[in-house]
Amino acid sequence: MVEDGFLVIDKPEGLTSQQVVARVKRLLKCRKVGHTGTLDPLATGVLPIACNRATRLIQFLDESRKVYTGEIEFGIETDTLDRDGATVRRHPGRLTITPAAIRTVFARFLGEITQVPPLYSAIKSRGKPLYAYARAGLEVEIPERRVTIYSFELLSCDLPRAAFRVVCSKGTYVRSLAADVGRELGCGGCIWSLRREASGPFGLDQAVSLTGLEERLAAGKELPWLAPLALLGHLPRLRLDDSGLVKMVTHGRSLSLESLPTGFPATGDGELSVLVDNAGRLLAVAACDGAASRLRMVRVMVASG
Repeated sequence: MVEDGFLVIDKPEGLTSQQVVARVKRLLKCRKVGHTGTLDPLATGVLPIACNRATRLIQFLDESRKVYTGEIEFGIETDTLDRDGATVRRHPGRLTITPAAIRTVFARFLGEITQVPPLYSAIKSRGKPLYAYARAGLEVEIPERRVTIYSFELLSCDLPRAAFRVVCSKGTYVRSLAADVGRELGCGGCIWSLRREASGPFGLDQAVSLTGLEERLAAGKELPWLAPLALLGHLPRLRLDDSGLVKMVTHGRSLSLESLPTGFPATGDGELSVLVDNAGRLLAVAACDGAASRLRMVRVMVASG
């Protein structure tokens, strides 16, 4: 049975995130399917998929921290900043960089940094994704962004490649990070392989491959669904025992803060909270409207009836 929930797909190399979504939608015969964060075709690993009404909750997930492992190939630069791109520069001569030098450069990127995303990316400029300008051969100003690198480890080094693990904030382009490391080392570099191991609450331990998904469906086995409510644990939760309040919520009507149980913490203006009924059913995501002293429904999950 297809649920209003999330699946974690272990994305294979060579498919776009949208192609994975299309495959899942076809396999599950699902009306609505979406993913929570794009992976490049070269990349593998954690791709969270929302099905049916769970797609309404994507914007409320906390995927602020990502974990990647991969390999940088030194001595080469490409237009896409990974091995799939056209070579634009090669380092002349033999590579002489050492693991110690690589670790020293990795350390320079720890903390909050300014990053220039790859030209071949889905970030938009003047309403168009950057890759559209790149494919058309047009110049465009690439907007910088601030991202945070929490940890950046060298796992092994066998030149010209070095394996790494990075924990970073949402919005970080690991391709750009690899290219910047290569430039700092004076030899250039690009991503050879990349695997996302975690995205917020989603991890590889919860993941199923597309082949595994197909096999489970064919065998009539239960799918590894993740319940939406379990993924919203970062938001304050309010249980409504009053049937009148529950009815108002399911009709999309706001609630006065005075009508809420004593001690409800989400009273800061714009602060989000999760509303459940006395059976623990997810009713809605709401936002506090301090000026009006009301709790406004942002996304209703249970229709009135």
